Amino acid sequence: MIEIVFALILELNGKMIEHVHKDSLNICLKSKRIAQNEVNPERVVFKCKKVEAETEVYQDRKRILRIIEK
Repeated sequence: MIEIVFALILELNGKMIEHVHKDSLNICLKSKRIAQNEVNPERVVFKCKKVEAETEVYQDRKRILRIIEK
């Protein structure tokens, strides 16, 4: 299913290497804050964005298969 969702995006050296679906911007920002405290912020960048993505529901959780538009 293709839809507009919030995603927490992890970028390393300017390249997106991971993305995770979040139910709302508020939840995404909380997750971003926790992640930034755990990782060296000089090497990686966390971003919360509203993106167009192909998603699926797996074990009662929505996940992003691929981001179509950032």
